[in-house]
Amino acid sequence: MPSPSTAVLAIGGSAAGHDVAVHLSAGRVARAADGHVLVLYDEPGAAVRDVAGYLRPRAMTMVRFGLCVGAPPHAAGDRLTGPAVSAATRLADLAAPGRLRIGAATAELLGGTVPLEATGDGSYQMQKGFGTG
Repeated sequence: MPSPSTAVLAIGGSAAGHDVAVHLSAGRVARAADGHVLVLYDEPGAAVRDVAGYLRPRAMTMVRFGLCVGAPPHAAGDRLTGPAVSAATRLADLAAPGRLRIGAATAELLGGTVPLEATGDGSYQMQKGFGTG
């Protein structure tokens, strides 16, 4: 039996994370120990669809997203921590404005269903304009 995993989406950039999270309807909102707003999903495709739906009408947004799939996060008080949380927040910080950055293992799980660009550091970024057409 495979171990359970969670898709962790971190929200970064200049927007207030909770203002962005209210537009992401398929996941559960939480907060990372470092303060990033997180949205947790059962599978990464739901996170990608949510992000694409958010970005569609907001072509000039400065919001950055990072997505990582891994072991479910654990609570540290009212905040979440764990390897997937750390990776997702790092990816969000590295993402270009208005883009979703995804780790290599998560890209494999998506199985080519999302157009991705290699970033040169082993991660991928969702192609600009995905979900807007």
